[in-house]
Amino acid sequence: MLWGYDGWFWAAVVLGVISSAVCLVQALRGRAPDDYSQGSVLVLEAFLLAYCVGSVLLPILGPSASGSVLEYWGYLLTALLIPAGTFVWSLVERSRWSTLILAAAGPVVIVMVYRMNYIWYYQ
Repeated sequence: MLWGYDGWFWAAVVLGVISSAVCLVQALRGRAPDDYSQGSVLVLEAFLLAYCVGSVLLPILGPSASGSVLEYWGYLLTALLIPAGTFVWSLVERSRWSTLILAAAGPVVIVMVYRMNYIWYYQ
């Protein structure tokens, strides 16, 4: 773990920042959701699905959670719904405001993964 956080957290930070930056640039350009903005959120969702698989395997292969497992899974399921919900929103409302909503998914996922990391290792 680097600086007290695991690689999953740092991957979430990188992907969340890139996704949010792509969506913000597209929104500032006045663009409706397109392949770039929606694709960056889909990559974030794919990461979270891999994170979910890792969360199933971690108690078997590594340390068990030091905090509430129910709270951990609540955060994970909510984190999985955020990018999916923003993606559906961007399909329904095709405006530049939807691109801003897509940009919000990145920071939210970073905060959720930070909290899950804290619950798993430090609580």
